[in-house]
Amino acid sequence: MNVGSMFKLKNYTRSLRGNYFRKSLIFALIITSLPTAIIGISTYFIGIKQVEKEVYQKNQYQLEQVFKRFDQQFSQLEMTVDKGAANSLFDENLRDINFIDEFRVTQDIYRLLAIAQSSDTMIMRIDLYLENQQLLISNDRGATRLKDEPNQSAYASILKSGELMYWADAESYSPSGGSLFPQVLIHKLPFVSTRPYGALLVYLDKSLIDKEITHLTPYEDGISFIMKPNGDWITSGKESDSARQPLKDYIKSKVLKNEINSESFTVKWEGAEYSVATATFSRTGWRYVIATPLSQLVEPITLTSKLMLGVSMLGVLIAALLSWFASQRMYSPIKRLVQMFGGNISSKTQDEDRSDEIQYIENKWLNITRESQLFQSLLEENRYSMKKGFLLQLIQGQLYFFSEKELRERMEVHGWDTVDKKFALLLIQLSPFSETSKRFVEGDEQLVTFAAANIIEELSTDKANMETINLHNLTVSLLVSFEQDKPKEQIKSELFRFSNEVITMITKLLGVHVAVGISRPVHELKELPKALDEVKQCLHFRNIGEHGQILSTDDFISYVKENLDYPYQIEKELIHALQMRAEAETIQNWNEFMLVLTQNTGKAFQIQQYMAQLLSSVLRAMMQLDVAHASAKQGINLYEQLFKLKEIDEINKWFVNVVIHPFLQTLSEKQGIEMKQTIRKVKDIIDQEYMRDISLEYLSDQIGILPKRLSAVFAEVTNQNFIDYVTEVRLEKSKQLLRNTDLKVTEIAARVGYQPSYFNKLFKKSEGMTPGEYRESGLGL
Repeated sequence: MNVGSMFKLKNYTRSLRGNYFRKSLIFALIITSLPTAIIGISTYFIGIKQVEKEVYQKNQYQLEQVFKRFDQQFSQLEMTVDKGAANSLFDENLRDINFIDEFRVTQDIYRLLAIAQSSDTMIMRIDLYLENQQLLISNDRGATRLKDEPNQSAYASILKSGELMYWADAESYSPSGGSLFPQVLIHKLPFVSTRPYGALLVYLDKSLIDKEITHLTPYEDGISFIMKPNGDWITSGKESDSARQPLKDYIKSKVLKNEINSESFTVKWEGAEYSVATATFSRTGWRYVIATPLSQLVEPITLTSKLMLGVSMLGVLIAALLSWFASQRMYSPIKRLVQMFGGNISSKTQDEDRSDEIQYIENKWLNITRESQLFQSLLEENRYSMKKGFLLQLIQGQLYFFSEKELRERMEVHGWDTVDKKFALLLIQLSPFSETSKRFVEGDEQLVTFAAANIIEELSTDKANMETINLHNLTVSLLVSFEQDKPKEQIKSELFRFSNEVITMITKLLGVHVAVGISRPVHELKELPKALDEVKQCLHFRNIGEHGQILSTDDFISYVKENLDYPYQIEKELIHALQMRAEAETIQNWNEFMLVLTQNTGKAFQIQQYMAQLLSSVLRAMMQLDVAHASAKQGINLYEQLFKLKEIDEINKWFVNVVIHPFLQTLSEKQGIEMKQTIRKVKDIIDQEYMRDISLEYLSDQIGILPKRLSAVFAEVTNQNFIDYVTEVRLEKSKQLLRNTDLKVTEIAARVGYQPSYFNKLFKKSEGMTPGEYRESGLGL
């Protein structure tokens, strides 16, 4: 190697050492050398007294940090209870609820109390007190009538307090609870109301808090306790240490007499001097008190100070050498990491600076970790829905643009083995509720379908070759795979056996009639949409009212093939467009329907039959929307008119002018009137209940319309957003209260349904001034 090469290698090696190496070497020298010398010399010249002072101050700081942590634990506990009390389960509906009839509500309360209890280790028990029913509910003790409680009068005074959340003596409510903390946290219910109906009583674990109090002082001879502002004990740490009780009483008397104004002071007791630190619990006024023997604080320093000066100078020399050696060894893995992430340390690009190696590695690692976690979370959250969505699109024919190979690859990604497999579909159809035992009512279709899908999924859990697909509207499909060489009769036998299991279980649990259609086995995934259409047509041949039917397309294949010429999909799209009052889309679908009929069916009587089927579907859709066709009032038979028409053009004009246009006109008029009536009811409810937590979901339950639909109708009729209207009503009511009453702004905020801070912000944004400024200005008078 020549001189030039050696020079380049040396420069390259230097370039691999960035700022961190230089800083770490200097820092190591300072940490190991300079502090040792300063400490040794300072200890020697300043003396033990100065060291004692510094140690004492440090101890006070540590104790203050302990106080803050303990204070934060109680604050966090109150926040946890406050958050739990804000749960919608504890709203006004709980005031007069019948817990015997509303069994699910009772179970939800037990579950919520159990979750709240486990949310904080200090919580030992949570009771729900209901005044109207004189009932005490606990997740571990169940429900208890207060007439059997000896301290019934204490519970009666809970709701008389003016505070929403406060501490009280636990003995008043649980006199036999020796393991309970002597204070109980009470939170009235509901969360925002001027008329509470009950309260949550949160009991704490006395032994756990005693243990925490004892640990407040790290020294063996130290003491710690908590007392009320009037001097009553709350907890005194080590209850068994009776010998320390006189010292505790003495320190407590000093604190109560206010002889010492400072939060920290010293006392002498039996020849020993104690450092006493106190702090006040921010919410309750309780006082923490900790006493630590000064001798234990400074004892280690006495010996250390004598030895420090002797070894400090020698330590400086040794530390300097070791620092250089250690920096070299410690820097080696850092250098390799930087090279792995980005190469040359000294290089600097527009996007990143590599001169600080640790910062560079940290940024790279955080980016990688963040991207990995994000990807994993998104993948896990959407894996199930992606799988179900893919299968639904597959059997409905929406993935026609994929090749067979691509479809099988995507199936394998979702956990399916598609090698040498063939497939079949089961279509489970539930009967309308009019044919059942009236266990469900109209409108529960989606709920019942969801329940049936879950039942089928449970039955197929141990079968790796089955996947449930919820088609909604009382229909569930099941995709099944088999080996290519499995005989057809054996497949049919297995499917019939599983279908019987499905029928038995759904009938037993839901009480509805079930019909199952079995498709023919197909060898390609692309054939599944056609198989689904075939099995749908097969189910048309079921016997009405008969329970537990199983039909196979093999038995009805000739009839199914004939009926598949009818454009069912276009019919669905046409009816949907009619219901949505989309005239242009309706006419377009009608033209497509006629085009398919004329191309696939050349016989006039077949066209008339298919037209009669379409007319029947349209009239049925009109009946579902409670819209009567004009012909019904005039006594006109539309089917008779239809069968008199012979030419395609006549049928085309007749259907557009006699069926489509009148239907759209009547529906538009009816929905316009209904929308105005609905919005009038919504406004009346808002005007009466504006102070409550009004939401679209709440109003939709009152009116009987879906939230999404209600939002769209409200905006269409009023030209205003729902939230904006509620805000406008509340602000107008608040202005009236500001002008005509002397209520505080916080009280007005509560009356119109807002938190004070949010109310002030919202009012200022709307009016350009705060509520107080508005009142002083006299606007609106």
